Amino acid sequence: MIPMIMKMRVYEEGKRPFRFFFPVILIWIIVAALMIVLLPLVLIAALVTWRNGPGKLLLISYPIFFTALFQLSGLHIEIGNLKRELLIHFE
Repeated sequence: MIPMIMKMRVYEEGKRPFRFFFPVILIWIIVAALMIVLLPLVLIAALVTWRNGPGKLLLISYPIFFTALFQLSGLHIEIGNLKRELLIHFE
């Protein structure tokens, strides 16, 4: 499933924790609309460059993008040192 929300938390020593929730579904809607609009151009470019260019790569770019997008769900990133800690989580 596509991740709908990104949670971000920043902890710094001696400061209040900063928490941020962002609905990434809004970004996915815009990206999907752009990809639909650009699809005819990508298909034409793939046909033109099929023999001696990146035509095959252009054709598989859409499935690769959506596969990577669906794999983001559940991604959990933690970065920290002695003074700071950053947590990013996709749901």
